[in-house]
Amino acid sequence: MSKIYFFRHAQASYLADNYDKLSKKGELQSAELGKYLVEKKIQFDKIFVGPLERQKHTCEIVSGVFAQNNMSFPESVLVEGLKEHSGTEAVKLAYPQLMENERVKRLQQDIEANPKLMRRNTLLIFQYFMDEWSVGNIQVEGIESWRAFRLAVKKGLDNILQNTGKGETIGVFTSGGTIASITAESLNIADETRVAAMNFSIRNTSFSSFLFSKNQFNLLSFNELPHLQNDMITFV
Repeated sequence: MSKIYFFRHAQASYLADNYDKLSKKGELQSAELGKYLVEKKIQFDKIFVGPLERQKHTCEIVSGVFAQNNMSFPESVLVEGLKEHSGTEAVKLAYPQLMENERVKRLQQDIEANPKLMRRNTLLIFQYFMDEWSVGNIQVEGIESWRAFRLAVKKGLDNILQNTGKGETIGVFTSGGTIASITAESLNIADETRVAAMNFSIRNTSFSSFLFSKNQFNLLSFNELPHLQNDMITFV
């Protein structure tokens, strides 16, 4: 039986011009994850990583901690299907359409009246958008749909499972939406709003683990974060 760890990337640069970049706290979170894995003497047979910078950088920092402690860490294999959904880009393009909703309009007006509400209210707007987008109620031209994202993740997962040998320990560095989608595959969750909502509970550098044997892919643990405490815990 093989064990596969799916790691969410560390904190990215939310509300910055380039979100796809680890924050300073994100770099510290990645190092703490590496220290935890080294302390537990978790040795990986293969490592897979998504194409996004925040995914790759998290993996690189963890790899560096292994090297500092004279522990081997396999060269990562890029899997395109591990990238995150396009919701962040899609919500920007859909904003005029979203403003037709009274709740969204009120949240935006509150931001304009009190800029301190920017972080909270933009997340609430994003959650509303994801609920609608994931079931096809909102279409965004030129952006990969939620359905296409889900199919790409399934293809990426199949690729990883096909390349997982008997009794191996596998590490996968990806994103929250991707882990939510993979968890849904394991549990056979068909409600897309539930899958999209799961994304919001997955913490930075947390890991979810699965057991794989003879085409059986079963959830073992979800959203574990033993290496971080208090103000080091983040969700975006």
